[in-house]
Amino acid sequence: MAADGATAIARISDQFIPIEPQSFYGRLFGFMQATTAFRVRVRRTAEGGIVRGFDEFRVNLEERMTVLDALFQILHDHDPTLVFRCACRVGMCGTCAVTVNGTPRLACRTRAAALKTGTLCIEPLAHLPVIRDLAVSLHPFFEQWKKTLPGFRPARESVNELHTIRADSKFATLSAGKRDCITCGACFAACGVKATSGEYLGPAALNRALLRILDPRDGAADQRRKIVDQERSGVWRCHTQFHCTEVCPKGISLSDSIARLKRMS
Repeated sequence: MAADGATAIARISDQFIPIEPQSFYGRLFGFMQATTAFRVRVRRTAEGGIVRGFDEFRVNLEERMTVLDALFQILHDHDPTLVFRCACRVGMCGTCAVTVNGTPRLACRTRAAALKTGTLCIEPLAHLPVIRDLAVSLHPFFEQWKKTLPGFRPARESVNELHTIRADSKFATLSAGKRDCITCGACFAACGVKATSGEYLGPAALNRALLRILDPRDGAADQRRKIVDQERSGVWRCHTQFHCTEVCPKGISLSDSIARLKRMS
C-alpha cells in the first residue's frame, strides 16, 4: 500500500492496475479524503403507497461525493431496506432522479457539498406514483410521451437512397440542443401544471413532438400538430414558468421547445 497521497498498485482479476487515492478503488483500498457530516432525511413509503414519514440518518461524505453516494452509504451502513433506483452513475440513464431539497435532480450528478447545506432532504419525484421509498413508477410519464407519437414515422415507405440532413438545416440547428433527453422525469416532476392537470402532456413529451415535427424525413407532422394544439393537454396549458428548463440535467431549454410549438400551432 502506498503512502497517503501516492498512487498504489493493486492486483485485481490477475491484472496490476494503478489506484489513485480519489478513485472508487482508492476508497476501497483505504485512501480517504476529508469528510463532512450530513444529516439526511429520507421520505419512506411502504408498498401500496402508504407514507411512513421521514427517517433520518447521519452520513460522512467527501467533497466530491454525490447524493447517490449518500444513499448507498445509508443502504450499506444503516438501513438495508431502503429502496431507490440507479444504473449508470454518470448521468446517462436518468433512473436515479429524486427530489433533493425540493428540487428534482439526478442523484448521481448532484454533489452534496455543492448544495451548501448540512441537511439533505430526499424525496421521490412528484406527480408520479410511488412504488416504495424513492422508487416511482414512470407509467404516467410514458403514457403522455406515447400520445405525441414519439416514434419515427417515415414520409416515404420505400427509400433506396439515404436522406441527407445538412448541418445548416433548420432541423439540424434546432435539434442539436434538444435531442439529448434521457426521460428521467425531472421536468415532469418540476412542472407546476402537472400538479393540477393529469391531462397535460408535459415538457418532455412536447419536446419530443417538436423534434419529430421538425424532422423533414417524418410524415406525421400534421398529426402531431393537432395533438399538441389541444386546449387541455397541449402547449396552451403551459404557463412558461421555466421550472422544467431549470431542472433538466441535460440542459435542454424545454420552455423554448414549447414556445416554438405554440408558434407552429
